[in-house]
This record gives sequence, C-alpha cells and structure tokens, in this order.
Amino acid sequence: MNTAVIAAGALVMALCLSIHALFMFAVLKSQVEFRRRFPRLGGIRLIVSSILLATILFILSSLIQILIWSGLFWASGHFDSVRDAMYFSGTTYTTLGTDHHAVGPPYRVFEPLEAMNGTLAAGLNTAILFAILSNLGRRHSGFEEFFM
Repeated sequence: MNTAVIAAGALVMALCLSIHALFMFAVLKSQVEFRRRFPRLGGIRLIVSSILLATILFILSSLIQILIWSGLFWASGHFDSVRDAMYFSGTTYTTLGTDHHAVGPPYRVFEPLEAMNGTLAAGLNTAILFAILSNLGRRHSGFEEFFM
C-alpha cells in the first residue's frame, strides 16, 4: 500500500475533523448567545430554534468536509468532473455508498477514511444535539413532557 496516499488521506481526515471541532465549538457558543439574546423564548419554539440553529451549522460543516474530500478524489484522476467527485464524496461521507463510481488503487483507501470521518462527525453531532436538549430540559420548566 502506498504510504504517501495513506498519509494524504490521514491529513485530510485530520483537517476535516479539526474543521468539525471548530463548528462544534461554534454550535455550543451560538447556543449560549442565542439564549442570551432571546431570554423569553420557551417551549417548543426554544427547542426547535435551538436544534435548527445547531443543525444548520453541522450541515455547513459537513458540506465543507465533503468539498475537501471531493477535491482529493477529483485530484486522484478517477472522476470526469468535480460534480461527480462531489456526488461520490457525499455518498461516501454519509456512508450511503454508490455503485456509479469506483476509485482504483492506491486511492481507494480514501473511501473508508472519508466514511470514518463522516461517521465520527455524525456521532459528535448526535452527542451535541443530545446535550443541547438535555440542557434545555434541565434549565427550563415546562419541558418535562418532552423528556418523559
């Protein structure tokens, strides 16, 4: 197996997870700022708006990561267009997979690395969203019915 290709994939994965960590920080910081700016917001409006704000930031983070991975796939020479590389990257990141394209050796190692990247990001997103909901439930009265 080509060590340089593995190193390139590992570096891209590290870059993407670093970007995701920055977005996780932004999500947590935005939650504090959101509650500071809208102190009277409560109930279902608070839950929906808090989760929507976090989700939008996580989607943006994922799109950036998919673009980075698609650039790496496109540079490997296995795709006729950037659009095809982006589609392939999106299906790999989300672990949906596709049978429309295949990446040949030695670049096929990028596929499981991107899938691991996407799986880790999805797990971190779930943890943050759960923490936001738990925090809302603990801090605001009247949320008991949402957590029973």
